[in-house]
Amino acid sequence: MPETSKLVRKIQEKAVQLSRPMVGKSSKMSAKVQLMKIKQKAIGLNNIRQEEKVFFLVKSEKGDIPVFVSKYRSVGKAVDSIASLCNVVNNNHKLNVPKLCLFKEDTNLYDRTGAKIMELVESELLHSGDTLSLKLNIFYIVAIPSA
Repeated sequence: MPETSKLVRKIQEKAVQLSRPMVGKSSKMSAKVQLMKIKQKAIGLNNIRQEEKVFFLVKSEKGDIPVFVSKYRSVGKAVDSIASLCNVVNNNHKLNVPKLCLFKEDTNLYDRTGAKIMELVESELLHSGDTLSLKLNIFYIVAIPSA
């Protein structure tokens, strides 16, 4: 009987060790798996070369849509093309309307409209395979100055 209880304890200890998450390795692996899934279904412009593509999963009012954009595009142009790919109305060219913005978690990427996607990837603010949100930001309403 004591041998059986020792064997049961050993099995339980092994089960506990296996159930502990491997934080470093598993998060990298899950990011790679997500990127592979995005690449399989991503939509974008056909004239972008493979080495220029940066992939994102975009959450919009139309659902989750995997897309790719050129790393040489500015954030503003990327918002325009992503909105077009996701069939979302984009009125960023008009004054006095809420602006369509890209968010990564709580970070508004529209603040960096002139920055290239490549610069944000190099600074590790963005990574290929990230999940971004495309939504209206009422704080970017530009008022016409009164004369």
